[in-house]
Amino acid sequence: MDSVSRIEELILGGSEGFFDEPNTREDLHVTVRIARDVYDFLKRYGENPSAKEIDYITGTIRSGVDELFALAYQCVTINTGRDSWSFDSHVHWDFPALRERFLRDFEHLSESREASAAQRLVTLLNLGHLELVLLAHHFPSAIFENVARRHAGTGRR
Repeated sequence: MDSVSRIEELILGGSEGFFDEPNTREDLHVTVRIARDVYDFLKRYGENPSAKEIDYITGTIRSGVDELFALAYQCVTINTGRDSWSFDSHVHWDFPALRERFLRDFEHLSESREASAAQRLVTLLNLGHLELVLLAHHFPSAIFENVARRHAGTGRR
């Protein structure tokens, strides 16, 4: 079983029908899949990905923003402590620290046996938050850097 299916099953197993609606289930699936794609990206390219690689992953993140936000709005109905849903604002950007945090949280999401479905959803939404921080930091600079490189040899601007 791949990590996306495993994470979905761990969340669905304790969700008591929360994801019975097809749209809600799809929001979960897309959000988990993109988190796994970002995890794979961070593992593969380390702390110094190229502009082309960053452009690709920011496009991946952008493709799932609607589903991430829909999932977050649906989670408002989950009755947990107020502190469960607070996220670090990442005021001071540090890519290595964000990378480390994302990798650690994703591994916890996919491997922890003790976490409840609600705790897994909190972790998943925190990963979405980190994706948005990554997106905000690199968009649109990675796109413009790629365009500049393509036109560097042609004399075009």
